[in-house]
Amino acid sequence: MRSFDDIFNKVKQSLELNITETAAELWFEPLRFVVFDNDTMVIDCGEEFVKTLVSEKYYGAWKEALSDAFGFEVNVKFISTAEKANYEEKKQPMSATDLQKETFENFVVGPSNKFAYSAAKAVASNTNGISFNSTMSYNPLFIYGNSGLGKTHLLNAIANKIRETDPTIKIIFVKAEEFTNEFLNHLRNKTTALFHDKYRNADIIIIDDIQFFAGKESTQEEFFHTIDSYIVDNKQIILSSDRPPKDISTLADRIRGRIEQGLLADIQPPELETRINIIKNKCEIYGLSLDEDIIIYIAEKVKNNIRQLDGVVKKLKAYSNLSDNSKIILSDVQNVIKSIVSTNQPIPQITEKIILEVSRNYNVSVDDLYSKKRDINISNPRQIAMYIMRNVTGMTFQEIGKKFGRNYSTVIHSIGTVEDKIEEDSALKAQISDIIKNVQET
Repeated sequence: MRSFDDIFNKVKQSLELNITETAAELWFEPLRFVVFDNDTMVIDCGEEFVKTLVSEKYYGAWKEALSDAFGFEVNVKFISTAEKANYEEKKQPMSATDLQKETFENFVVGPSNKFAYSAAKAVASNTNGISFNSTMSYNPLFIYGNSGLGKTHLLNAIANKIRETDPTIKIIFVKAEEFTNEFLNHLRNKTTALFHDKYRNADIIIIDDIQFFAGKESTQEEFFHTIDSYIVDNKQIILSSDRPPKDISTLADRIRGRIEQGLLADIQPPELETRINIIKNKCEIYGLSLDEDIIIYIAEKVKNNIRQLDGVVKKLKAYSNLSDNSKIILSDVQNVIKSIVSTNQPIPQITEKIILEVSRNYNVSVDDLYSKKRDINISNPRQIAMYIMRNVTGMTFQEIGKKFGRNYSTVIHSIGTVEDKIEEDSALKAQISDIIKNVQET
């Protein structure tokens, strides 16, 4: 059972792989977990100047990584050691997994996700990867859909069910980004044999968010041989992505072919009735009582993201605990929804999200995107970041140029270049659309 410290340390180690050793030593080494307070992880940075820099430069990366690790949206608060005493009394004895164990029983089923749910449950009941009839194969099982619709919940439900049925079955559950970072680390250290031993000797492999492999040739090569070994040995493979295989640009054809030989199951945004049931389910989990009209109001306002529904209920529970009047009224709900589903986010916050999304999608560091480097693998993502900023925020060419240390004519040229490319490249257009969608939904 993972503790909050365990998750903090795992996230910290993962983020350190994406920065220089000097930056890791100066800015990440002093960081210490303090407390998980409601939906916020509080992190002690030691000195005030470390707190200031980490807050300004790495807040978005920490928030995203922690949310991925927990499976629901998590906020992060950096403090100095001088502030630590204010949080000590809030420490919880519980483990992180006590927050929410994702199972088939607490997954709310509706028309939008019924097929994916049924496929996942079938695989969890039949762990050798053999089809349940003579015409359909469930291996690999590939679940896809937009962020926040329950893909990771189903993956966790499969793993939890299998472990409950037979604890001796060895399961590897990893996010694609973690798989990539670990492989590249072994590649640099010439220890790929250890990587193979770990990833090819389990009974079941579950990999979340494989769209992250797009464009990463060496990682795709390793990924292909990994899943190929499972298929040859008749072992179960379970994958997820935010889009179907055919829409993952620069994914190798042979990988796409392997995936499409299995079962593809999509998850769509939940219908109103399903959203109402999800809210009721979350209320039961968190011990919160809401009037029926309040539940319907939330369901009508939060339409496309289950993670946001969860966030609304959790914040209302916290408000109920802290308020003198524990009954939740409409104005409370409106304030909470506004804080979670805001379409008027501050421009600096949106631009930070754009930079982080472009960095993640193209495997380019944030520092490189802001740098003067002209390598094509850096300049192309930089131009895309400029294009997205212009379209999402409406910033002027001068404002975008100032952010990247360029003059406005360079920005105009960069945006024009991207506009020309997407006219001819539908895959690039889809990829940019996905980045914009992720920025606006998170």
